[in-house]
Amino acid sequence: MVKLVESARSGDRKAQRALFDRFHPRMMAYCMRCANGDRERAMDWTQEIFSRMFTGLTKLRDPARFSPWLFTIAANVCRTQGARHKRQREAHDFFVLEMENRPRDEDKQAMERRITAVKQVVDDIEDAKTKKIFILKYTEPEHTTRQIAENLGIPHGTVTVTLSRVRAKLKKQLTLMLCEEAG
Repeated sequence: MVKLVESARSGDRKAQRALFDRFHPRMMAYCMRCANGDRERAMDWTQEIFSRMFTGLTKLRDPARFSPWLFTIAANVCRTQGARHKRQREAHDFFVLEMENRPRDEDKQAMERRITAVKQVVDDIEDAKTKKIFILKYTEPEHTTRQIAENLGIPHGTVTVTLSRVRAKLKKQLTLMLCEEAG
């Protein structure tokens, strides 16, 4: 295995193909579990894993540790992509809720009320760090939670919990506002 990895590192296409063929079924199975059986996502994630593997292969210090190194890449890809998918699903669910409760004759005033409600939630955030986390996450360019944690010098868990609380507050406030508009 070490010779195969060393050959692949030096650019040997046959060795690279052999590594791909040997590990592809395991990576695909791992991604299928992480993607809750969603084959399309698992295929995308597997492709990303191998892309990172081939790009980073020259940086692998110990060829004997290839398998754990590859599974670390897989874990990182699945965690990152899974979190991205969760955010997209939450945004979609929020949008569906918004669309179900939106007035049929959407006018400028209704839109302005929603924007005002979001701004009010953000303005009501008293803690400067919490506000900074929210702004870094939801303004352009969007930062990952890990980037935010690194930028602010705080634990990653603090960032994720803070964002979760702010999103819950925002969802609650917007839901109340939409119910008031409908009633």
